[in-house]
Amino acid sequence: MANRMATTICSARVAVLALGACLLAQAAAAQLPDSPYVAGNGRLTFAGEVAAVAGKPDADAYFNYTDYDHNAFRTVRLRLLSQWRLPARLSLLGEVRTENQDRADVAALYLRWRPWEHRDLDVQVGRIPPVAGAFARRAYGRDNPLIGTPLAYQYLTSLRPDALPITVDDLLRMRARGWRPSYPAGAQSLRAGIPLFSSSRWDTGVEAHLALKRIDLSGSVSRGAAAVPVVRETNDGRSWSGRAAIGPLAGLTLGFSGERGKWLNDDVLRYVPDSERHRSIQSLMAADLEYGRGPLLVRGEWLRSGFQMPFSFEPGPETLWASSGFLEARYRWHPRWQIAGRADRLGFSQLRGTLQGGALTPWDAPVQRLELALGFRPSRNFEMRAAWQKDWRDGGRVRRREFPGLQLLYWF
Repeated sequence: MANRMATTICSARVAVLALGACLLAQAAAAQLPDSPYVAGNGRLTFAGEVAAVAGKPDADAYFNYTDYDHNAFRTVRLRLLSQWRLPARLSLLGEVRTENQDRADVAALYLRWRPWEHRDLDVQVGRIPPVAGAFARRAYGRDNPLIGTPLAYQYLTSLRPDALPITVDDLLRMRARGWRPSYPAGAQSLRAGIPLFSSSRWDTGVEAHLALKRIDLSGSVSRGAAAVPVVRETNDGRSWSGRAAIGPLAGLTLGFSGERGKWLNDDVLRYVPDSERHRSIQSLMAADLEYGRGPLLVRGEWLRSGFQMPFSFEPGPETLWASSGFLEARYRWHPRWQIAGRADRLGFSQLRGTLQGGALTPWDAPVQRLELALGFRPSRNFEMRAAWQKDWRDGGRVRRREFPGLQLLYWF
């Protein structure tokens, strides 16, 4: 009965959003701003984005659960972005974000300095954009042609930076339970796991970026790791990342990147012998491509991440590996209409415990995802999307689930 009531309520919300979209579409061009606000003789700029997604509830499988404890297919998000141009080629950039009426979060706040006027070189300090990978810099709004997020950047694994398994079996028991993993060593409070690469939070540090004719170079030093970006210190480590991108042909970009940083908190490492505490590093390698020609845009990315694990009381694998790849395409056959699709997979290295009859078993349940979306723009800065997503994995109480969704997206 409860599930039936939840489905009915969800269907009603989708209908209300669809009706509201039709009404807003007729008045959007006349009543809503269609460009950023500019003040102070062009020195101060404000922009914004509102996104609302109505979809199927998911209280038992958690395929679209994020590290904000939200369902990505049932979210209302408000983003406010600003840029203040200061003297001496300095700019202060920031973003304030809130989801599902939670508290406002300063998602980005950094100072950008351009040393030379005629060279495309800048240095950024603060809560900075990620360097490694490609999707994290276009995770929201119109830059993402679908509603969902690639598995590497959203799906929660069973790892936690504040709690550790003591045995291999402790880890295997948490397969497909990234929404609430628990372990004997460290924090005992309920908390979600981490993705391979967090796209919802940015790290704090220093970044340099240089753009040449066909080559784009970036590098950074920050506090956290790709999976665990932070504002306040949680350990004494540093993360180093870099990316090189080339454009050998018109419309084609190939990128290669990597990151290495300490992902475990110091509080949990006190449960580990001193000789093993150095085994707390996340290493990430990534390759990405983008090709655009006319109405067609194709993007793909592959990531491989290794989490060093200091198992305390029995021999275990020194590093837990995970690999993920996706390929997506968007085709805009009319200025107002587009169709997009993404195929996605996340896999894990194998280890052996006493569970599963002692057989080699992936340390978390492999996941696959397929998503399709149809988009319509009633006006230049207002978009409606209808999407369908299917997820399936090798483990957990629920192994298959389909998610229909409707998104309304407005930006200025």
